[in-house]
Amino acid sequence: MATFLLDRSQRVKIGSEYSHSGHPNGGVPQGTLSGPKCFLVYINDLRTTVPLYKYVDDSTLFEICDRNYVSVIQESVDIAARWTEQNDMNINSEKSKEIIISFAQDCNFRSTIPNIKIDGRDIAQVCHAKLLGVTISQDLTWNKHVDNIVKKAGKRLYRLYQLKRAGITQTLKCIFSWIGLRGDT
Repeated sequence: MATFLLDRSQRVKIGSEYSHSGHPNGGVPQGTLSGPKCFLVYINDLRTTVPLYKYVDDSTLFEICDRNYVSVIQESVDIAARWTEQNDMNINSEKSKEIIISFAQDCNFRSTIPNIKIDGRDIAQVCHAKLLGVTISQDLTWNKHVDNIVKKAGKRLYRLYQLKRAGITQTLKCIFSWIGLRGDT
């Protein structure tokens, strides 16, 4: 196991050319079968005061609060930030988002919730966020998620249309068979 994780080198291949080798300081090898399991073992000792859900290299903290509850999520974020620092990792504050899901009728409710901070920087409060490929909206509707899927499908359909117009029918037939469609329609 140690030889798998320690003293590794990596390089990039483009065509038949290779870059110079580099030596990563830490982390777990990507693109391996054992990599995700090693990462889960690596982060297994991360403990927070609120529920923490981990999936490969994504971690999600959440808490359920009523009006009289004093939030402890900032404490958990601070614990996670200290843990990452102690383990030579960092939290990408640009990718980190806060979404507040509330059905409260009081419009001022959101303004009473303090911003979460990582290393002194405010985390963006957003109306919707992607979690493992699913767009979660603060009103818990599927509208934004469906819009994203339709937009992505439209882009892909347009690319297929371009292939058809260019007369690249063999490529189209290959793509259609790959996704399980008949290529003669």
